[in-house]
Amino acid sequence: MPSQRSEDPFRIYNPTLQIVAGCVLGLILGIVCFKTSVLLMLGVLAAALCAYAVLKRPEIALLGILIATSTIVFEEQLPLLSFGPISFHIPDVLLLGLLGLVVVRWLIRPEFKLVRTPLDIPLLVFYGVTLLSTLMAIAQSSADPTDARREIRVLSYYLAFFVVTNLVRGLRQLNLLLNGIFLLATGVAGGMVAQFLLGSSVRLMPGRIESLGTQGTMYEDITRILPPGWSIVLVSFLAILCIMSLEKAGSGKWPKFLQTGLFGIALLVTFLRSFWAALIVAFILMAYLFRGRERQRLMKWSSIATLLAVLILLVIYSDSGSRAARLVDASFARLNTLGKSGTFQGEDDSLNWRKVENTHAFSTIRSHPLLGVGMGARYRPWDPRLDHRTPRGYTADLRRLIHNGHLKILVQSGLLGYICFLWLSLTFLFRGFKYWRDINDFRKRGVVLGFTLTYVVLLIASFANSSFVQWRWTPILGIMMGINEVVHLKFKRAESPA
Repeated sequence: MPSQRSEDPFRIYNPTLQIVAGCVLGLILGIVCFKTSVLLMLGVLAAALCAYAVLKRPEIALLGILIATSTIVFEEQLPLLSFGPISFHIPDVLLLGLLGLVVVRWLIRPEFKLVRTPLDIPLLVFYGVTLLSTLMAIAQSSADPTDARREIRVLSYYLAFFVVTNLVRGLRQLNLLLNGIFLLATGVAGGMVAQFLLGSSVRLMPGRIESLGTQGTMYEDITRILPPGWSIVLVSFLAILCIMSLEKAGSGKWPKFLQTGLFGIALLVTFLRSFWAALIVAFILMAYLFRGRERQRLMKWSSIATLLAVLILLVIYSDSGSRAARLVDASFARLNTLGKSGTFQGEDDSLNWRKVENTHAFSTIRSHPLLGVGMGARYRPWDPRLDHRTPRGYTADLRRLIHNGHLKILVQSGLLGYICFLWLSLTFLFRGFKYWRDINDFRKRGVVLGFTLTYVVLLIASFANSSFVQWRWTPILGIMMGINEVVHLKFKRAESPA
């Protein structure tokens, strides 16, 4: 049997050789620093360390992608690495490196086999059809190449799915990735709540931090907060809620309860009505799917949360003019608009804009039914109801923007692309709802169900939000789908023999 030392040929075990190697390396670094820039050398060392970490633990790079795309960092804030006319963001380099690592290991390691899943083909076909439509649009000069490249980059993060399924193969890797996601979500949620408490006068994070307006009513002291990371907060909220309901007693649930409460408050201050309504559907589905003690645990935690909410409301409304009371009033007013007929009959500016967008989108779909107009193309003419120019020369040209995510895919990918998207979505949902009970680990079972319910929320809310093709969502969606498939592969109970 080979010794433990023979498993790592790059490690030096002799202490004398370690000292000599350290001195030689230090001497080389000193000479290089003397001949070149110290900052350049530090950059090279940092890049080398990152490359080594990615080779050893690819899930760290996946978390790096999420830090850059789904926390508090916006695309415009990321440094660019330019190679002629083409430029890359840091997360782009990480994704390309990870995909390249999959290919290299497949080519040089005979024991490394590519993992195949039922989601592979629909995902690749959806990506391929959309890419083909976009390349055709660029060739026909109907799409600006720069805009098209940006949107291709966003869509390409779905390919993180293949990184997860092929490089995250061990339990430690999976746990690190999941714990990292939940930790990032906790940090983002904490920042959102702190930003709300401080108001818009003090900015802890970039992005949309604005006073809330609902059907002509302005709440000047109520701050609406929408960093990119609210996506990862939503994913973690449902996953941890499912874990709490499925895990048995004595599993450290009170920290999870507090964590879930933090996520809930963070989602509250986004004031995204469509997602609130979709979350209600997810809660109903959760109660339907749970049985026996699972449902009892869900009801127990729901009762505790309700009791705490009632007590907090009593304290809040002891001073009806307080900012906290205004937050509650604004939340109820915002949610109540979904039940008013006037909301859908011209009294809500936000929905009115979406109706105009949808009308133009349907017209474009009829004229380009099969493959759409591609990513980066303007799908409608100039419309002063949506676009405008200010006296100072600023132009708000929103001819590529569609809030309805389903229509967005139909416009840019056509019926063929949308059918492939539905194929991917239904396959993911079918596998999640069918096999979540077959997972033999309670935590992983909750993760699978939570991620599946998150996708249901997105499908519903995307009638008002183009989440499936947004920078903040595509990386976490690819990773989320990949994690579910890894769990199905590693933790699914073996079927009993007939």
